[in-house]
Amino acid sequence: MPKILEDVKVIELTHSLAGAYCAKLLADQGADTIKIEPPGRGDASRYEPPFIGGTPNRERSSLFLAFNTNKQSITLDINTPEGKTLFLDLVKESDIVIESFPPGHLDDIGLEYAELHKINKEIILTSVTYFGQTGPYKQYKGDDLTAQAMGGYLFAVTGLADKPPMGTALYQMDITAARNGATATLAALFQQRDSGLGQHVDVSEVEAAISTPGGLIQQYSFVGAVQRRGGGERNVLDGMHLNTKDGEVTLTTAGTGGRPMETWAEFLGEPQLLDSKFSSRQGRSQNWEELYKLVQNKLIEWNNLDLMEATTAKGLVIGLVQNLSQVINSPHLEGRECFAELNHGEVGTLKYPGPGFLLDGENPMRGTSAAPLLGEDNESIFCDRLKLSKDRLEQLKTTGIV
Repeated sequence: MPKILEDVKVIELTHSLAGAYCAKLLADQGADTIKIEPPGRGDASRYEPPFIGGTPNRERSSLFLAFNTNKQSITLDINTPEGKTLFLDLVKESDIVIESFPPGHLDDIGLEYAELHKINKEIILTSVTYFGQTGPYKQYKGDDLTAQAMGGYLFAVTGLADKPPMGTALYQMDITAARNGATATLAALFQQRDSGLGQHVDVSEVEAAISTPGGLIQQYSFVGAVQRRGGGERNVLDGMHLNTKDGEVTLTTAGTGGRPMETWAEFLGEPQLLDSKFSSRQGRSQNWEELYKLVQNKLIEWNNLDLMEATTAKGLVIGLVQNLSQVINSPHLEGRECFAELNHGEVGTLKYPGPGFLLDGENPMRGTSAAPLLGEDNESIFCDRLKLSKDRLEQLKTTGIV
C-alpha cells in the first residue's frame, strides 16, 4: 500500500523527545525523513536507559529506538561552514525542517527561517520548544515536568491535595506537543501545496499542555471554577480501583443512565448500596470506606474477563487493569494487528506498537523500518543524493564535519 506522505521530504534537527516524536509521526506515514545527528556521539537519547541487553550502547537505547522509527540517520556538524552548506543543499529539495534548538540559535548560525525561505520558498520550518519562539519566557529551559507545572497540571490534577504535586509519567506533554506539531505541520503542508509557500510553525510545549479541551483551563476561563488536585485516593465509583479473583479493575459510572447506585446495586446484588447516605457524590465521599468494602466484597468473587463480559452485557463499563505482558499479548490487540515486528541492524527483531489507527484495515507500521544506526545513511544521502564522492565523504569524516 502506498504511504500517505511518501512524496514528502523532512529534515529533522531535534534533540528533544517532542521534536523527535513529531518527526516520527510523519516518518511513520511514509515521509522521507533524514535525522541529522552530531558526528561521533549522535543524539543524546541514544544514551538513555534502559538498554537492550543491559549494557549501555548507543544503538540499544529503548528510548531512542521507540522515538525514531522510519528515519534515516546522517551525522553532520551544521555549525561549520561546510556542514551548513551541505544542510542547505538538503533544504533546497525538502518540504519540512523540524528543529528544537533554543529560540535564536538558528539565527546565530545563519539558518533562521528567513534564510531557509530564500533558497526554498516552499520550506516549512517547525520549531518545537518548551515556551515558544516569543514571549518573556522563551529562553527558559524546560522539560516534560516543567510543561506540566507551567500548564496547571501539577496544581489541579496530579497528586493529593495535602501532599506535594506529582508529575504524570511517560512524557505526556512531550507527546502532546509532538502531536500538535505534526498536526500544524501537515496543515502548513496542505496550504503549501495550494499557495506554493512555506511558513514557520511555532510549537510551545507549555501551550500544548493547556490546549487540550479536558475542562481544566476552560472551567476556569469560562466560569471561574478552580480545580484542585486530590481525591484520587477516594474516587467514588468513577476511578475506584478494586481487586478481583485474578487481578484489578477500575469502575466507572458510564452506562448507568445517571443512576449509578441503583444500577450497580442491581448488578452486584447488593441492596445496601441503595442506602440514602450513598445517594449523592458528597455522601459517597463521606462514607467512602463503607462503600468501598461493599463493592469490594462483591467484586472479589469475579474473574476479570467474566466481569468484563457480564458488565458489557448490561451496558456497564469497567476497565481491566492489565499488566504489560497482558497488554502486549492481548487477543483483542492481536486481532486488530496492533503490533508490528521491525528488524533493527544491531538488536534484531523489535515489537513496536502501531500508531493507534488502521488504514483500510491495515496497521501502517507493518513492513516499515526500526530506528536507524548512527550515521547509517551517510553514504546514500551525501553520495547518492548530494553527489559527493566517497573520497570527499571520507575527508569530511576525518575532519569531524560528518
